[in-house]
Amino acid sequence: MDRYVSQDISGWTELRVHGVSGTPPEAELCHPAVALVAGDRLAGFYRRIWERARGAPDGPDFRREGYSWGKLTSGDNSRALWLLLLPFMFLNLAYYMDPEHRVVGNRTRVVPERNAVQRLLALSLTGTYVLAATSVSMDLVGWQCGAHAGPSRPACSSGGFWLNWLHYSWLDSTGRHLAVTSLVPLALVALLWWTARRTWATMEAQQVPQIKGTADVRLPLEDRRLWNGRGPVRELRALHVAGALAVVGVLLLAPLLPGADLTSLSHGDTWHPAAAVVRNLLLLALLLVVALVVIQVPLVKDRDRPGQDAARRADELDGYRVLPWLVTTLVAGALAVACWGAARAGPPDTTAGLHALPWQTGAVRWLLVAQGALLLLLAASHVLRGTARTTPPDGNALGNPRFPHPAWGGMSMAGVALLATLLATALAAGVTLRVAEILGAPTVPGHPTGNQRPLVVPTAYFWAAVCALALAVVALLLAARAWAVMRRGRAAALHHVQEFYPRDDAGRAPLARRRHIAGVWARARGLSPAAEGGLGLLLLAAVVIAVAGVVLDLALGTRLVTDGSPWLTTAANLVLTGLVAGLLWAGRQAYRSESFRRTVGILWDVGTFWPRAAHPFAPPCYAERTVPDLLTRLEHLTGTTAGEQQLPPGGRVLLSCHSQGSVIGVAVLMQANTAAGVRTALLTYGCPLTRLYARFFPAYFNADSVHRLGQILAHRVGPLPEPGGKPGLADDTRWYNLYRASDPIGGWVVRDARPLRPGVRLKHGDRQLLDPMKLCKQPGDTCYQPPKGHSDYFSDPAFDACVRDLVAGDGTLAPPTSPPSTAVPVILSESVDGAAPVGRARL
Repeated sequence: MDRYVSQDISGWTELRVHGVSGTPPEAELCHPAVALVAGDRLAGFYRRIWERARGAPDGPDFRREGYSWGKLTSGDNSRALWLLLLPFMFLNLAYYMDPEHRVVGNRTRVVPERNAVQRLLALSLTGTYVLAATSVSMDLVGWQCGAHAGPSRPACSSGGFWLNWLHYSWLDSTGRHLAVTSLVPLALVALLWWTARRTWATMEAQQVPQIKGTADVRLPLEDRRLWNGRGPVRELRALHVAGALAVVGVLLLAPLLPGADLTSLSHGDTWHPAAAVVRNLLLLALLLVVALVVIQVPLVKDRDRPGQDAARRADELDGYRVLPWLVTTLVAGALAVACWGAARAGPPDTTAGLHALPWQTGAVRWLLVAQGALLLLLAASHVLRGTARTTPPDGNALGNPRFPHPAWGGMSMAGVALLATLLATALAAGVTLRVAEILGAPTVPGHPTGNQRPLVVPTAYFWAAVCALALAVVALLLAARAWAVMRRGRAAALHHVQEFYPRDDAGRAPLARRRHIAGVWARARGLSPAAEGGLGLLLLAAVVIAVAGVVLDLALGTRLVTDGSPWLTTAANLVLTGLVAGLLWAGRQAYRSESFRRTVGILWDVGTFWPRAAHPFAPPCYAERTVPDLLTRLEHLTGTTAGEQQLPPGGRVLLSCHSQGSVIGVAVLMQANTAAGVRTALLTYGCPLTRLYARFFPAYFNADSVHRLGQILAHRVGPLPEPGGKPGLADDTRWYNLYRASDPIGGWVVRDARPLRPGVRLKHGDRQLLDPMKLCKQPGDTCYQPPKGHSDYFSDPAFDACVRDLVAGDGTLAPPTSPPSTAVPVILSESVDGAAPVGRARL
């Protein structure tokens, strides 16, 4: 049987963009059979399939189309590896939380010193991961377990068959032990390199549509350079790979120095193994310094305007392409020296009491000191410079004194950067301590461990575990406080329930039912402030605990282990072990289960909206694919090209966006050309703009951005007006924002509004929906309507009323007794994903 899929672009196209958790296109379009009409399986545009053209709802005047992008964040099982990249993602988020990003001279400018500090902090987090890998493999296994066993040094490999290779005759030297175990951190760097390169080719390499002529950029979100990261991300990736490889090479060669110093540089024989060690070591250290310096070059930071120059920068053969391979060659030389040169030079001198891998403990300690100094500089920059004003001086943004201000007094950038550093350090310490417990007993130099093999672990990791234990206790207390705060609003919510529902409905509903709905509303309304306040207090506590830890470390040092209570270190190690085990369990579940990947994908949907500007190993930014996709599709459906209008004919688009899709839709409209914007209307529902984005990303989502978006959606002809004017949205703005009191994520954008009532004329802007629509049981139903919260906005009659108003001008809300959707005939076909056909669908 022939099937019909509308290919029209004239008239109106309702273009739906889903939100978090990867909604399938069938659910997005409320139809059992869909066809891919543009894009691919990762991110594509779908339309409904009908039995025949005649009588099909999709036709020349109106059709529905859905953009499905969920597989960009929850697609194949390799997404499970992204859980290990959480610290990098948080640091990248912190970059965009700076409230002082602003447009100067038609391009977005940042505070130079904050940018420099964040780039160095990002490189240090890469170093944290690499040092954790070298600590486990090269230090614990290759250096300490690989040492010859004696009466006072029982071999930790005696009980583990997977370490028996340490006794092989052809691996009878320390250099060869280190060379083999260095393959673990090298494999980690290679995995990060390959993953970043693969995702770069999928996301950042996507072409951003150009604007003909000179772009008129007034706000950071209008700058198309934001999504054009092909060149900068490639250059950052090269520097991080080179730095990570250099760290491994330096730690591989440092233990092989005679006397663990650099005196062999003056050896008379140029080809003597000791001289080769020193020269190779110095070259690797020099390249590490080069990576630290070059990462601050402005060229690496700047994003180009979309065009041929940007594409050429991303593809050209330059020093950034050569640098990682140059360091790889030097590391290969270091491996050769360790395997053969060190054996010729004889065993290294380890009589100076070096129980841990030389330079490893010092590297861990000084890296933590450097990270603390960088975080202090970041916080001091905010305190000394102040924060950018994102609301009018009187605080009356958009005519609403309740419009949100930047979270944590504008210090969210420093706070989230601290969170990233704490998480990376906790993972590194947790992995190292857990492996040491498996192989023997973690300890400090000179402290006996009985019959167990003593394995020296950096003292900083013990203190990190104790700090994590204290922070876990604080987190539990703050969680209990947040729960109490959310329940505190039930009385006010109960009053709203009785006020908002019609008297005949609220009066007949039992008190228990009203209290239940009031509890749902109170928890939804209180979740954001409770989570925000709790996380802020947790980070503040982390600062206090970290400072106390540093002071105690300086005062006590190794006495935490030698003289402290064993239960303290045991409990602290268990906390970090639980963190690592939890991440591994989540990764395993995400690898095996697609539904669990979609659940974890909610985290990526929010965390990877922003481009990779600080850390190239962070999970990829899906918006660098979705925004160009939607810009291109919007111009196609409206019959416009970049900067020009093609007349006639010209289609019109109703951009219908849910949840995180609202954020994508706003970004698209802010960057669309004027001709496409004039032909577009916007419908958002479950929108987190003011609840989340205006609080934590105030430079990009603020009162000025909302006002500018209102100007775009109220514009009719000619060039866009200058930013400014009367705050708020004009009466003829082509935008509805629907939200519910039961929705913990979405909310109002301009101002809170009373719930809609049947028969009332809709007004553009924010509209609150009653959820559930009825408090009492309905005739023929033995159950109450459940609150739907953040999902299923399509089922509310107000949704169809808003679509009618934006498309045809009929905005009267129908009575709730009328069906919110229409049943369609059986579709005797399969969907594009092979799902079985459904007998009846709700549209």
